[in-house]
Amino acid sequence: MTSGALATSFWDNRTLDVWEIPFGRWIEEIVFWLTTHITGFLDAVKWPVDKLLELIIDNLLQTWLPWPIVLLLFFLLGLTTRNALVGLGSAAGLLVCGLLGNEYWDLTMETVGMIIVAVMICTAIGIPLGILAARVDAFWGRLRPVLDGMQVIHPFVYLLPIIFLFGVRRTPGVLATLVFALPPIVRLTNLGLRQVPADVIEAARAFGATESRVLREVQLPLARPAIMAGLNQTLLLSLSMVGIVAIIAGGGLGKPILTALNTADIPIGASAGAGLYFVGVLLDRISQPDDKVDRRSLFARMRSAWSTRSDPVVPPVAGMEPDAETPPPAEEPAPARLGPAHRLGAIAALVGGLFCAFSTLLSWGNDAGLLSGYARFDDNDLPGAHSGLDATGGSWFGILFGLVGLTVAFGGVAALSSPRSRATFIASARAFFASGLVLVSLVVAYLSISPRSDNYSHALGVWLALGGALAVLGGGAVAAGRAASDGEVARVGTKEVITIAVLTLFLVFAGASGSWLLDQRSDAVQIAAEMAAEAEGVDQGGLAAELLAEALALTRRVTVRGLDAAGPQIGYIVLVLTLIGAAAALVRLVRRGALQRFAGLVAFGTGCALAAVGVAWIASFVRLATPALGPGASAFLTVIGGLMLAARGWRASAAS
Repeated sequence: MTSGALATSFWDNRTLDVWEIPFGRWIEEIVFWLTTHITGFLDAVKWPVDKLLELIIDNLLQTWLPWPIVLLLFFLLGLTTRNALVGLGSAAGLLVCGLLGNEYWDLTMETVGMIIVAVMICTAIGIPLGILAARVDAFWGRLRPVLDGMQVIHPFVYLLPIIFLFGVRRTPGVLATLVFALPPIVRLTNLGLRQVPADVIEAARAFGATESRVLREVQLPLARPAIMAGLNQTLLLSLSMVGIVAIIAGGGLGKPILTALNTADIPIGASAGAGLYFVGVLLDRISQPDDKVDRRSLFARMRSAWSTRSDPVVPPVAGMEPDAETPPPAEEPAPARLGPAHRLGAIAALVGGLFCAFSTLLSWGNDAGLLSGYARFDDNDLPGAHSGLDATGGSWFGILFGLVGLTVAFGGVAALSSPRSRATFIASARAFFASGLVLVSLVVAYLSISPRSDNYSHALGVWLALGGALAVLGGGAVAAGRAASDGEVARVGTKEVITIAVLTLFLVFAGASGSWLLDQRSDAVQIAAEMAAEAEGVDQGGLAAELLAEALALTRRVTVRGLDAAGPQIGYIVLVLTLIGAAAALVRLVRRGALQRFAGLVAFGTGCALAAVGVAWIASFVRLATPALGPGASAFLTVIGGLMLAARGWRASAAS
């Protein structure tokens, strides 16, 4: 920790700067990597949007079709989808936009074209996603949080990465619009299909209709009002992005509005606002469903909603009264005594956990800082012993190690003192085994870090910590192996295998072989010092500014990767843990219940260990608080991947 951190009171808000997490640098590093390595994919995403915009805006609306034909087309569109009144109103609204001037007509056509392209792509993507979500509950459970994030996050937030990846102009603006406008049509398509009466579907199947025919001729027609409502909401959300898209030179009617805001020009703002109003009204009227329109007044609808704010009381049905002579449920049997395997695991957890916590108070390194040597040059020659809790010693590897040790020791006490506590996770065999994996991984990761200084040597405390961690792991393995011996065989499908393979590749390439240190601090200072020494004694105005400018120009962005020979080489332990977790997850394909559950437990514990190693690395360098140096994005990605692997293994090990 820096001297500034020591001088700042803990209760002072400025203390938060000392523990700042470099999340922005991680995202910047990820964006730089994407723009360097997947340019072909980004061009493939932009190409269809570019071509659609060029065809609809540049060719059709602004070149090939004169304004009377455009008015006629919108009249026919309103007449076909709604009625003659809506058609006339649509044509009249566009006519007003044209009478504002030729420039506003072109901007209106550009706005309409961008909305049409966005709605077309949202429809092509959203309706199939909604159908799949309505058919597969597991897919809907995973898709819903994504849709929540797309709607909750402000458009400005994901506008930035879109600019970095795709640049500016109207194509990135349409892509940003897709993110904001896609969720309603997916949600309402899913809702409409789920609300189709089950007896109607069963009747269609009873008459021999295939699933595709049931979907096409029964479910989709009955869900049409909900789908149209989703299309209407998608269209209006696309329109609401016009002003935001103008910020990145997206064009359309948002451009004069942005100009009016910057220059306080009332005529331009009023004209553009009127154009947007008429475009929004006509598109809303065209896309609204015409059936089942609630023509009651606002107060009548509010009164009706208030009267039905709670579920109605359902009267009892004759013949369905509860049986008064139904016997009460039987009491749960008393828990059995603690088995020998679980007792051994609890004793190992208690003794080994306390031993692990005690070992963090001992010396973990001598004569140099293992982790701090990468952050502070002076720590490469630091005589004396450094404990597992010191920033120059184990740092957060030791702190997390001690905390996990105390936690598993508490679980061992709980299991030995009360057999009922086995129902809780902290006193279960799964907790003992997973904690053992985390403890061993933390201390092995610390031992595998390559020291930057030749003076450094491992002390006795870290080897004692390894012994305590192995004791916890051994006892937990015995207890978990016995607990996993009962139960049914779970079915593991192709989807599980594909998920594990993708997650493994993610951890190998983004975690193990990615950047673990981002160093921007040394070159500018060193170069400036050398230049100042060379220019010593020269009396020249502005020399300091020139030296600083040249030094900053020569500063390099040094990325230290996890597998680099000149780096900490922490990527190797991440690679080993990833392969262990992937192998354990694939063992679940074996049709043996005990082996499946134990393999799932190994995957869960390995995922927790990966996340713990990533958190310890990040927290250690945040604790050192060295300017222009911080943990790389791979540590953050390792935490994410480890948690995902732990979640996959948790469900498989639940029976143990």
